[in-house]
Amino acid sequence: MKENWTIIAGKLLGKAHYVRNVGLAPDNIITHVYPLEGNEAAIGFDFRTRPEQFKTVMFAKELQSVYVAGPVELVQGGTAIIARYPIFSDYPTKGNYWGSVSVVMNYEKILDDSGLSTFEGAEISLRKQRLDGSIGDVFYGKASIFDDSDMEFPINLPSGKLLLAANFQLRNIEHIQFTEAVVRSLGGFVALICYFSVALLYRNYKSAHKDSLHDELTRIPNRRFIITLLERLMAPADNKQPFALLYIDLNGFKLVNDNLGHEAGDELLKYVANRLVDTVRASDTVSRFGGDEFMVVLRGVTKQEQVRKIVKHIYQSVESDPLIWYDNKIQPSLSIGYSLYHGQDISIQQLFASADKYMYEQKKRFKDLTK
Repeated sequence: MKENWTIIAGKLLGKAHYVRNVGLAPDNIITHVYPLEGNEAAIGFDFRTRPEQFKTVMFAKELQSVYVAGPVELVQGGTAIIARYPIFSDYPTKGNYWGSVSVVMNYEKILDDSGLSTFEGAEISLRKQRLDGSIGDVFYGKASIFDDSDMEFPINLPSGKLLLAANFQLRNIEHIQFTEAVVRSLGGFVALICYFSVALLYRNYKSAHKDSLHDELTRIPNRRFIITLLERLMAPADNKQPFALLYIDLNGFKLVNDNLGHEAGDELLKYVANRLVDTVRASDTVSRFGGDEFMVVLRGVTKQEQVRKIVKHIYQSVESDPLIWYDNKIQPSLSIGYSLYHGQDISIQQLFASADKYMYEQKKRFKDLTK
């Protein structure tokens, strides 16, 4: 996330009309803000020092989804509506909370574009009802409007509600009915602005976050994803789950690139990736580790006999049919090594080395047979 911060943040701001800035807070302390100019005061801010803001960050963590907070007073000055996005280091399982992204939306601009600040014919006030049912202070208009209002109605947001109250200043019943309809439309417009701003940002964030964990070519999990998964499966705990790790290498891949071009090589990688995904169980994880190497995590597999049976099935599935590339038939060929994990004291690197060693033994046999 940190490495891709400028790209992700720039993408969010470029597509969202009401966004003022975006902040990254690992362990709930802001370390990055985009753009930095004008927001320097936010760097180093610890949410735990502001209970009201920290509560909204924790709401997002508990929801495991976006939470819209505010309006709130910013440490760098001004008032804003903020969308909190929780980040989990073990996405998509969402067990290990890493921190959050805060998307700060321009509160004044949202109000101006909604027409609330220039509306004539009624006095309007707004306050928020939180997810826990508690009612916040009035943040727009007079608090007294809620004590003796002509009309109240809720505006649903992605998290919680806005409560709108209005007192009509007109006495003619037709004008009052017209004004009431306009007020409801304005309230709905405010909700739509907030909702679509948040929805767009959330979609872009999820897309960017997913892209950082998936291989761009094959669209399966990448090296970062598989290492994070292995770290979680091998983390110190009383309930470690056994698994088998397959290390798969394509035989003759360089020849395909040299003889038919890299486009053919890319198609072969996608073909093999799809075959692997179709062959293993839904509970297993197939990843592209790099180049022409793939890794597969087989959950719950504890015996060599089980692994050998699965490996045999993979050979049959992937190597049974050629890839047709224009007028060429490209025959996939694999070398597969494996290692078993059942809670022993071993590092991820040692697990890789064990599977890699066995894989190269298979590759040597393949080369000997094709001489």
